[in-house]
Amino acid sequence: MRRVPRGAVVTIAALALALVLLALQGLGPLDALTYLVRGAFGDAPALCATLRKLVPLLLCSAGILVAFQAGLWNIGAEGQLLAGALAAGAAGVASGHWLPALAAGALGGALWAALPAALALWRRVPEVLSTLMLNGVALELLRWLVTGPLQEPSHQFPQSPQLPLAARLPQVELARSAALHLGLPLALLATLLVGWLLTRTRFGLALRAGAESPRLVLALGLPLRRWRFLAFALAGALAGLAGAVEVTGVAGAVDRSLASGVGYAAIAAALLARLAATRLPLAALLFAALAAGTTALQLQENLPGIDRFGLVLQGLVILAVLAGRRTATVDAEGGA
Repeated sequence: MRRVPRGAVVTIAALALALVLLALQGLGPLDALTYLVRGAFGDAPALCATLRKLVPLLLCSAGILVAFQAGLWNIGAEGQLLAGALAAGAAGVASGHWLPALAAGALGGALWAALPAALALWRRVPEVLSTLMLNGVALELLRWLVTGPLQEPSHQFPQSPQLPLAARLPQVELARSAALHLGLPLALLATLLVGWLLTRTRFGLALRAGAESPRLVLALGLPLRRWRFLAFALAGALAGLAGAVEVTGVAGAVDRSLASGVGYAAIAAALLARLAATRLPLAALLFAALAAGTTALQLQENLPGIDRFGLVLQGLVILAVLAGRRTATVDAEGGA
């Protein structure tokens, strides 16, 4: 029986294919790799930029991991992030402090996830479709609010009012023009708690068992449907928290730039980590580095469509991971 491809092999294969695509546009693989690495880790500002991109990715990935392990295909992290960002922006301006803003963001994401969860569990509406459609609804809702009810007082810019300083996350300056906010330890802690919840608690074990054999869990008298609903809401809360961190730690206001595709990249990161919390930080770091490195690549090389290189690579990673899983299944069947 052939050995199942590991995450590193999958990543290298996808990266090699992406570099071939760049070479077709006239950029040498070595130059591309140099720009990517320098843009992500070349100096303190680059490293901080990568880690700032890691935070929302890690939070959304942790939420996706919870939902997927419970057998629920949550494709709505992008919309839940935007809902959390809107709630955090409003709460931050109203309260003048970052703690209520983070709490409101988590609640906003949880409520946004509650609707497709209820539809899936009590009305059998496929959550893949409902969460995907709600991503578009959240984006249009954000666009309307930042040009209408939540627009800044001068009505000159499509964004919410700037948060007061007390509503911004505490920052730690590592070097000149290089600072990190409190969101990084918060995201790492959330990932650890998700791993503990899924592997060390009755709730998590029941969720995972219910994804494979729901009848067995129900026969034990456990409220599987209610617990799966809570798992979906938790996934939304983590994505909403990601949006809140972006508003309070990076943007300082709610605007359309928050719809950057983080929720979709988080799906790729969770798949690359094989839905394991212990591997999630490294997988999310890879995509954060790609996002930061692609920005540097775009500044250095004026190539058509280079700004979408990161998205292309994310898609390649997803395809490679799925192909690896298919190979593993075929090998297992052949060896049975």
